[in-house]
Amino acid sequence: MLICICNVIKEEELREVARHGVTDAEEAYAVLGKTPQCRVCLDHADDVMACERQRCTRPCGARLSDPGGATLFATA
Repeated sequence: MLICICNVIKEEELREVARHGVTDAEEAYAVLGKTPQCRVCLDHADDVMACERQRCTRPCGARLSDPGGATLFATA
């Protein structure tokens, strides 16, 4: 499901970032290399991430890698 139309951010992308300890939608967008545009989606993005964190079984703060090979670090 598409969460952010402006940045073409999918629900699964936000869930993945949340599994690595990111707790805020704006921080998640930054990890994904995006910035909120119209900001309409931020509340829904936060809800999706909170739901995923409740299901999280991996330790938070794990390293994330973007498709370009750069390593990104999530913060809790």
